[in-house]
Amino acid sequence: MILDIIHIIFEIIIFVFIYLYFYNQNLALKKRIEENENKIKNLSIISSYFPEFIEKGQNLTKNISEELTLKQGSLKKLIKEAEKSSERLGFLEEKIREEKLDQTTIDKILILVNQGFNAIEIAPKLNIPVGEIDLVIKLRKYLNAPIKEKL
Repeated sequence: MILDIIHIIFEIIIFVFIYLYFYNQNLALKKRIEENENKIKNLSIISSYFPEFIEKGQNLTKNISEELTLKQGSLKKLIKEAEKSSERLGFLEEKIREEKLDQTTIDKILILVNQGFNAIEIAPKLNIPVGEIDLVIKLRKYLNAPIKEKL
């Protein structure tokens, strides 16, 4: 009988320990579940902002794309203008070489231009066609213009 009582007491003690162990495990599990639920709530709140951020990003991307397209068009126009200017410059240089205007004659033309004379007034003084004088003046202006203006 005493052994039965000891055995029952021992089983009660084991049961209490098992109960306390599982009770503590249950509390820890409840705490972790509560923490995870809070994290899910926070994620839910944060994720509600995603569509707004995505829309803003799409709008920003669209605006940048449109701006780049406009700038690309401007650059194409500038490149065409630069190519035309380059062709004109080559034509002007060739014209001057064909007419064999020497540096002294070019200097005389530029001196008279700096003194305020125009091509029509210079032509009879130097016995050179007005068109050639215009070419020299335009070429000099082009060569002296800042690079930005040349393009």
